[in-house]
Amino acid sequence: MKGLVLKDLFGVRFQVLGALALMLFPSLMLILMGGGMSTNERADITEISVLLYGIVNYVSITLCSSFFVNTLGYDERSGWSKIQRTMPLSGGKIIGAKFLSMGLVLAALTSLSLIINVINALLFKIPLEPMITMPLCMCMVQAIALSPTFTLGYRFGAKTTSAAYIGFMVLLAAAMIAVVFMLFMGDIGITALRIISYAGLPALTAAVVAVSWVTGKRTVNVDI
Repeated sequence: MKGLVLKDLFGVRFQVLGALALMLFPSLMLILMGGGMSTNERADITEISVLLYGIVNYVSITLCSSFFVNTLGYDERSGWSKIQRTMPLSGGKIIGAKFLSMGLVLAALTSLSLIINVINALLFKIPLEPMITMPLCMCMVQAIALSPTFTLGYRFGAKTTSAAYIGFMVLLAAAMIAVVFMLFMGDIGITALRIISYAGLPALTAAVVAVSWVTGKRTVNVDI
């Protein structure tokens, strides 16, 4: 199982490095924009900074880890999908390696985002709560989108993974936009947003990952 995990991590190593480089971009922008500003101007910059970091967190965590979907295609084109089924590996270990690799990639990207966000929040006096919450929420949203994609990929083939992932992300993006829109319109308050972020989203993530792993395990076992 260790070899399966390392194989997948090796396939997305450049995306992880690219995400790290991207995370440093807003820090440079804030340094250039923050010099010699008045207090009022800095207040305006704070809102822009949170938005800027939100966009960067989305790209670095969600988009950079989305390349993980391609690992199923790599396995299928190289013949590895068939070769691994001749080995003494259970369906749980095969699908479990995908989920473990996904978890490690998301954990690495989220940790880097958190470290950079917190450092810059302290340096540039940006509110700390959104800078911590945004990477964690992006990580959970991506886990929700990727988990069922692996199960569908093993069931229907790698060609379905991209379409399935895009479909899941469109639905999740629409949900996030709706929540942000209702927040700005005053339909929901900060308390409701915190309940969604700190309770609703983690519960949904745990449920989706668990169901996807169980169904994926059964799917792979049937094919072996």
